[in-house]
Amino acid sequence: MTEEYPELVLSTYKKMRDNGELHTIIPKATTAALKNACLKVYDSRYNPEDADILSVFFNVDKMKCDFRKVISDVKSDYFKALYNHIREGTDTNERNTDLLAWLIDFKPRPSGLYYKNLRELNKLTETASGTVEIATNEIEQNSAKEEADIELQKKESENLKEFTTTIDEAENEQEHIVKPTTPPIVVIPIKTEDVKINGGSIVPPPTIHNKPEYVPRFSPRYITISCIVLLFIGTTSFAIWERWTKIRMPNSDEKYMYWDGDHYEPIKDDKQNVGAPIIPLNVRTLTQQRKINLPDTLTNYSIGKVWYKGHGKDHEFFTDSGSYPKDIQRVLKPLTSTILTKYTSNYRYMLTRFVWFLCAAFFISLFGFAVSKLEKEVKHTEEETKTEKEETTAYHNNELQATRA
Repeated sequence: MTEEYPELVLSTYKKMRDNGELHTIIPKATTAALKNACLKVYDSRYNPEDADILSVFFNVDKMKCDFRKVISDVKSDYFKALYNHIREGTDTNERNTDLLAWLIDFKPRPSGLYYKNLRELNKLTETASGTVEIATNEIEQNSAKEEADIELQKKESENLKEFTTTIDEAENEQEHIVKPTTPPIVVIPIKTEDVKINGGSIVPPPTIHNKPEYVPRFSPRYITISCIVLLFIGTTSFAIWERWTKIRMPNSDEKYMYWDGDHYEPIKDDKQNVGAPIIPLNVRTLTQQRKINLPDTLTNYSIGKVWYKGHGKDHEFFTDSGSYPKDIQRVLKPLTSTILTKYTSNYRYMLTRFVWFLCAAFFISLFGFAVSKLEKEVKHTEEETKTEKEETTAYHNNELQATRA
């Protein structure tokens, strides 16, 4: 790590410099810039763990030192060695490498005392190696003595074993002892068709009843998506339906028209009894003038685009100017903010539609809940049924054998 660490820190610095990541800290490589960079890094992200690096680099006592004052008072030439290292790639010592790693926030990095402790550890290792060699020689000598003692004990044990074996053979010849042999184990197969248990009574094999298995007919995900789509389609269709008015274009022989509740209808002549004033055909009026059945949908954007007829609380609103369809002697007036505020309420319309939406969502949710309770029977194939029967029979056989034992 001692040899690779400086090269790794320097290569990381060059990569960050080329990528523009050090522009705010070290805008250019000069000794003055390195000094300013130390002040910036100290003010932004100093922590007590950095005290070892700074104390070694500036050669001060970390316990009684104000590092910011030390950095401010030091001359720019103090960073000359570090400057040459990052500009020309010259070899440097550990303290310059540690300071550069601190400036670019390179991690993991050893403290400034790492190399000092490493050298001291090497010295201790060399000193201890001599002691280990002496102890090893003593251990080898002791091991040789122990091996000789073990060989002697083995020989004595073998002689004693031979003597004991001779005595046992003589005793066996005199007594002629015959040791009993273990009787063979006979395995009696058990028939599942006729098994005697519980005092000799015959118990027939268990009958396997396949219970029907049921699973939900539709998955919860499918039901949820279907309910959402149904609610969206229903809401959109209702919004289009309440605003849609069918306008029929006149035929070639239809030269007149009359007011049919909320729009004009073309007719052939002016002598028909339609219960409303009949006026000459005007294609523009026929296609553009309609009654607004939902005045609460009007907003400030409707001013200049909507006309009204009003007397007292009886106000009607239309999509085009001209004569009042039910009384052609009266003229429609353009919508004003006063009339809009007084006789319409967009908030009332939105609240009503919101309540309707909640009701629709509630009923569709009930429908989805009811559908989720539908189930269907799972029919197994012949192979699956045969496998289940074999597994059940094997299970019962195991129970019978355990009862007999």
